[in-house]
Amino acid sequence: MTEDGIRYAAADGVAWITLDRAEKRNAITLAMRERLAIAFADADADEAVRVIVLGAQGPAFCAGTDLAEGAAATTVPLAMGKALTAPLDTVQKPVIAAVNGPAAGGGFELALACDIRIASENATFALPEVTIGSLPGSGGTQRLFRATSAAFAMQLLFTGAPVDATTALRWGIVSEVVPAGELHAVAERLAHLIAKNAPLSLRAMKIATRAAMNAPLDVGLGIERMLWSTLATTEDRAEGRAAFREQRPPRFTGR
Repeated sequence: MTEDGIRYAAADGVAWITLDRAEKRNAITLAMRERLAIAFADADADEAVRVIVLGAQGPAFCAGTDLAEGAAATTVPLAMGKALTAPLDTVQKPVIAAVNGPAAGGGFELALACDIRIASENATFALPEVTIGSLPGSGGTQRLFRATSAAFAMQLLFTGAPVDATTALRWGIVSEVVPAGELHAVAERLAHLIAKNAPLSLRAMKIATRAAMNAPLDVGLGIERMLWSTLATTEDRAEGRAAFREQRPPRFTGR
C-alpha cells in the first residue's frame, strides 16, 4: 500500500518501506516524513517482522528533503522540528538500506541511519548542504564519521561532492555493491538471512551494536554481558542449542 509517497508491505518476517515519489527523485515532503515515522513504528511493533528494508522506487534513492515544499508550506525552519532520521533512532530491529541511484542530503542521512547499506552500481552518495549555505541536520555530520575514516568524511562534508558506489564501498560506507537489476533480490536474500535468526537475539544485538558506536568500551562490554546473560535464560536459546545438537533448523518463537 502506498500512502503520502511511502509504500509499506510486510511478509515472511520482512517489512519493506519504500520511498515512492519517483517523479521527484523521492524528495521527502512533510507528509512523507510523517508517513515514514508511522511505517517504522508499525514495523517495529509487528512481532512477525524481524528485519526492515528501506528502499526506493525509480532511478534515484532520495534527493533529500523537498526544499521547495519546505519553503512554501511553513515559515518554521525544518531544522526546528525532529530530524528526518528520528524514526530510526528508536527502531529495535535491524534495518537495511537498499540504495538505488543517488542518495543526497537527507537521503544519504537516511541510509547512514540504517544498520546495513547495500548499493546498486549506479548509486552515488553526497551531503551537498555546504554548497547551499547549510549543513546536514539529520545526523550526517555525526554518523558519517562512524561509517568511514575521518579524513574521507571531512572531504565529503567540506566539498559537498558526490562519490560513486565503488568509492563508497572502498571507504566502508556500504557493505556491498551489486548490479542495478539485482539490488532488490540481494536485499531480499540478506533480509531473509537475518529474519531466520532468533528475534530476541536480533533485538539484543541492536542494543549492543548501538553501544559499540556510542558508549565507552567498558560500558559497551557491560551491556554486552548483561544482554548475553539475559538471552541465556530464554526459550529461544534452549531451542537454538537443541536444534544445533539435533542438526535441524531452529524454531524460534521470540520467548
